[in-house]
Amino acid sequence: MKMNKWTMGLAAAGVVTLSSVAQAQDAAAGADAIAASTSLSGYVSTGYKYANSDSTGYFRAGDNRNSFSLDVVDLKINDGTDHSAYNVELWMGPAAASIGTGGASTVELMQANFNFNVAEGLDLTIGQFGTVVGKETYDYTSNKFYTHSWGFAVEPTHHTGLLATYKVADSPLLVSAGLANTTGNVTNGEGPGSGSSKTLLASVSYTLGSNTGASLSGTELYYGIVSGNAAGASGDNDDYHYASITLPEIVAKLGISIVYDRVDSGTAGVANTELGGLYLSYQVNEDLELNVRGEMGKINGRLGGTWAANASEIESITVGANYKLWDGVMSRVEFRNDDKAGGATQRVVAANLIYSF
Repeated sequence: MKMNKWTMGLAAAGVVTLSSVAQAQDAAAGADAIAASTSLSGYVSTGYKYANSDSTGYFRAGDNRNSFSLDVVDLKINDGTDHSAYNVELWMGPAAASIGTGGASTVELMQANFNFNVAEGLDLTIGQFGTVVGKETYDYTSNKFYTHSWGFAVEPTHHTGLLATYKVADSPLLVSAGLANTTGNVTNGEGPGSGSSKTLLASVSYTLGSNTGASLSGTELYYGIVSGNAAGASGDNDDYHYASITLPEIVAKLGISIVYDRVDSGTAGVANTELGGLYLSYQVNEDLELNVRGEMGKINGRLGGTWAANASEIESITVGANYKLWDGVMSRVEFRNDDKAGGATQRVVAANLIYSF
């Protein structure tokens, strides 16, 4: 135990005891150790959008057709060991209300969960976590585009429940299965039967090996399903299917992903929803990436009173560029065009600036 001369003098005078000094130093050391192991990160996202009409709300910059926007302040706190960890993520700002986990507040819980390694290759996640379907997420930093796809708009995004993930030893196979309260995003939302009905979550991911040939080796195959009811809903389950193929670099620096969403409605009289998408990305250099997203399909009864509430022959194209201005600072600019059968065309030009810390 090390003490400075003032502490030694106070101890000699009887003002403090050596044991109390030792306990205080141990407590401070413990607090320092906890603080050192805890990770704090996040980002601030701002944007600007110009549109030919008020958008559907699935465009990142909000509903106003010509405006600057503060999107969100994201704050993540996590810590853990080799066997367990916790994750807490908060959204603060206007975009927080859109995630649907609590209400119309400007502060919402994006995720909060515990992770446990219960056996070799087997992990459990308990609490509120992201869904197993979809290519895109709410996280502004993990998507290629500022605006969202129509596939994202019809998918669940959050669940409260339990998810088990198993990595098969020495194999490119990863599987997951779990139970959640509902298909909806509301934290602790109840399904039919006073919560007795549960939602099934499952996914499987497989990466092709070198034995499949040079042209296929490295191809990632993914399938996920969410089957259940939204909070307060009843009737047959809604089934959300998602599949994707991510190809290796057929051309240097070129990324290609093909995605498919299908929603089988459990509500009588509501037709199924189907959307197919193609994602292309080209890494020009260390700082500049060019991206293209195309979508086609139909949406039925999934989006309330929006432009695509019951839309057929949807054709959507988004072209964008991501440029890293400095370390931790990403800029984006993109153009988006949406068409549907018998409906008005939506056009959007959007810019986004994200500072990550």
